[in-house]
Amino acid sequence: MLELKVENIKKTAVMLWELLRMRNGIIAFFGVLVGATFIHTTGTIIPGTKILMAGFAAFLITSAGNILNDYFDFEIDKINKPERPIPSGRISKSDAFMFSIVLFLLGLGFSKSVNDYCLSIAFLNSLILLFYAKYSKKLLLVSNLGISFLVASIFIFGVVATIQNGADIVGMEEIKLVAIITACAFLMTLSREIIKDIEDIKGDEKKYAITLPIKIGAQRAKNMAAIFTLAAIAFSLLPFIIQLTFFNLYAYGILIIISDLIFIISLTMHPSLGQRVMVLGMLLALIAFFLGNIVPVL
Repeated sequence: MLELKVENIKKTAVMLWELLRMRNGIIAFFGVLVGATFIHTTGTIIPGTKILMAGFAAFLITSAGNILNDYFDFEIDKINKPERPIPSGRISKSDAFMFSIVLFLLGLGFSKSVNDYCLSIAFLNSLILLFYAKYSKKLLLVSNLGISFLVASIFIFGVVATIQNGADIVGMEEIKLVAIITACAFLMTLSREIIKDIEDIKGDEKKYAITLPIKIGAQRAKNMAAIFTLAAIAFSLLPFIIQLTFFNLYAYGILIIISDLIFIISLTMHPSLGQRVMVLGMLLALIAFFLGNIVPVL
């Protein structure tokens, strides 16, 4: 009996990990912390309570959006990704929908407890996630742009989480760094979203979806993804050109070069593997920006 309970707990844990796309939520949480450190680097990397709450809000809303997307993509996922929790029958559509709503509300609640700026961004992003989940397969490139904005906004979310009573002043150097990482995140996410659409083209065609690869062809779409990837790489090299007195280029440079190489290599892979390899590159780039900001400049 005990072994059966343990096995059920393991299956539930695995199902939740897949349903929430836990990896994406964790990256969102870390992204908020990175954005916050750009503004307040005081010799410690231990985030304050408000920053942690903002990170949890990003995690919850990201996870809620992932579940909602699976809810609306149920028919397409039965073709493209039948192993996912909903099409595989490990959780019902109605239960998944209700779970998503609960996570959205919790995320908005955490955002409100940080400040009104975070609540505004969280509410806007929640609406975009809802719109994306319902209409993503009918909006061509617009849906890809929406997701790219959502990912890029995580760093801005971290920045505004540091604002207390509107009294904080952000310096020009910090603004430059936030702009660079936001641009990199936007462009790389846009590239990855296009690659994901190429991966899903079989199921999307059967369900009469309107995505970029269907509209212009897989090869042309891949070429566009490559352009966005190269643009993101170009932005990632800007810290070596502009003057950032507080940013450690040695700590940043090693990992960012590795991540840029990963991005280039991912473009040569099959879409199903390439878009996953891109996530690794994005995580390394995130760590690179984080280390560049917290490691003291000698």
